[in-house]
Amino acid sequence: MKTCVFGGGPGINIEKAAFIASDCDLVLAADGGADAAVRGGVIPSKVVGDLDSISQETMELLKQHNVPFEVYPCEKDMSDTELCLREVSESDEIILVCSLSGRPDHAVCNMLLALRLHEEGYNITITDGYSDFIPLCGEDMISIEGIQNPDELYISLIPFTEVSGVSTEGLYYKLNDARVECGTSYTVSNKLEEGSDAFSVSVKSGNMGVLIVPEE
Repeated sequence: MKTCVFGGGPGINIEKAAFIASDCDLVLAADGGADAAVRGGVIPSKVVGDLDSISQETMELLKQHNVPFEVYPCEKDMSDTELCLREVSESDEIILVCSLSGRPDHAVCNMLLALRLHEEGYNITITDGYSDFIPLCGEDMISIEGIQNPDELYISLIPFTEVSGVSTEGLYYKLNDARVECGTSYTVSNKLEEGSDAFSVSVKSGNMGVLIVPEE
């Protein structure tokens, strides 16, 4: 089962987000993420959060569609996005649609949240419709094929801990069983090999995020 969670924030490609949601079995929204969903013509199955950022117009529209609201107090121990993600089964493939270019605290928190959930066994990725963030934890790997416009992308490997056994295929700057320390800029702004539309990254231990970013 594939679940799309709208986390909201500025800078989301609404058209791409709506396309992603159309391919999912379940769509949930975390508070103001419902606004982004509705702008794309998507009616979520449920809205979760303290409702301090969702617009009144969206609330009224969703009530007309009998969408349930799971309301939490503003003073709580989790963000609305985490509360919403915790509604999803670990067996689901989760795509979190949220800003990767808005408030830096929210963006970094959501990346770390994705890493934590992936450590717990969740299959989760983050996208704003432009950039994508894929967490790798422990002995792990990703393989992505059929990339559109591969010459217009940067591939950055962001270590959140010391990461060992990092190997890549299909990238211009190759790694083979490398150790990458947290805080290094060594693995930022890689590219795909010329003529390639696929790449893979594998790690043996540690936490790393693969960030796929379009050229400006």
